[in-house]
Amino acid sequence: MQVKPGNNAAIRKPAPVKCQVRNVPERSEKTEMPVKKESPAEEEAQESNVEIKETEQSSDTKTAKKTPRISKFTRILILWLVLLTAVIAGGLIWFDGFLEKYEELYQVSLPYHQADKTLELFANQDLDALWGLVKDRPQLTEFENDTTVKNYIKSLIQGREFTYKQTENYSESAPEYYIISGNEILAKLKLAEDETQQYPYGFKSWKADKLEFYSAANNKFKVTVPEGYKLTVNGIDVPIAYRSEVGTEPEENKYLKPYAQLPMQFVYEASGLYGDPVIKVTDSEGKEVKTVRDETTGEYKVEIRYDCSEEDRKEIEKFGISFTKDFASYISQDAGNYALDKYFPTNSTTLRDIKRNSSREWYTKHGKVDLKNEEVKDFICYTKDIVYIEVYVEQHMEMFWGSKDREVVKTTAHLYLTRINGKWKVAGIRY
Repeated sequence: MQVKPGNNAAIRKPAPVKCQVRNVPERSEKTEMPVKKESPAEEEAQESNVEIKETEQSSDTKTAKKTPRISKFTRILILWLVLLTAVIAGGLIWFDGFLEKYEELYQVSLPYHQADKTLELFANQDLDALWGLVKDRPQLTEFENDTTVKNYIKSLIQGREFTYKQTENYSESAPEYYIISGNEILAKLKLAEDETQQYPYGFKSWKADKLEFYSAANNKFKVTVPEGYKLTVNGIDVPIAYRSEVGTEPEENKYLKPYAQLPMQFVYEASGLYGDPVIKVTDSEGKEVKTVRDETTGEYKVEIRYDCSEEDRKEIEKFGISFTKDFASYISQDAGNYALDKYFPTNSTTLRDIKRNSSREWYTKHGKVDLKNEEVKDFICYTKDIVYIEVYVEQHMEMFWGSKDREVVKTTAHLYLTRINGKWKVAGIRY
């Protein structure tokens, strides 16, 4: 399309096409500018570009006319919706955080967490902490203290595994739990509100308030002690208030009287102990003596013993063997009527009974007798002046009739000896 100078007004507004139209200067009379003639191809390309621009401008004009304009109300509505969406989204995020915080505090406030912490004390054997939770302390005897009870608790929980469960009286306002090991209930734990720590939303904080062990002080002691001896239990002297009013006489005294006697025996006893009592008895000289426990009854008895010197023991054994040989010979009529007198105190009833009741005159007739295999079977030194000795002797006899082999007659003497005026005498014989 060729554009002529006179046709510029024909282009429609509002989008005029800007075309560069070069004005051809008028020829001067003096100077003549040569005009460059465009080739037909260049003219055609230029016309084509002009047509494209006109088409684009026409299309833009139509589009601009078709696009609707957004009203002020619509813009405000859109803005309001955006703000509302943001507020709702923010509220949901805050509410989710609130629920998470609420759940966390609720879980922390549950009382079973304190039961878990108490189980840790059991597992770690924290005796001081456990003892601190025991508010109702047991009544102890004067022979035990808190350490004794702690050791008792340690014996209950050592090497065991624990769990817990709610008691029959459990409530949300007063939680309490049984502490269990296997099928055995060992203790009861009560919780109380911890007023030093407050949680939001009305949740309570709990603390371990009271621990009660299901245990009993089942141990006791019963000790028979000679008069004049001192008894201690767990290192504490036992007062006379724990002693029986009436004493018993030792059985040995019936063989020793009237020349000597062992002290009367008194019984000391007490109950309500948590631990096994440690029994110790000392004699009048402060030396510890042996106590023997009867496994059936659990009672303790004191063995009255004295540490005889080696010299005294040899002297006593020699005396006992000599007496037993002479006694056997006296019974078999191989010793005279007064062969035993030197072994007894003056006016001894034991010697009198031997002479009256031995019937030695009826003893079987025999020949030569050899005394052999003498042996001390038992030796008890009660005090430095009272001794029990058991002596064994054999008599090998040639008999006048019957077997040609020698007959062996065995004699065992159970002798209670006492020292009188520095010499050992037979106070009595147990047959």
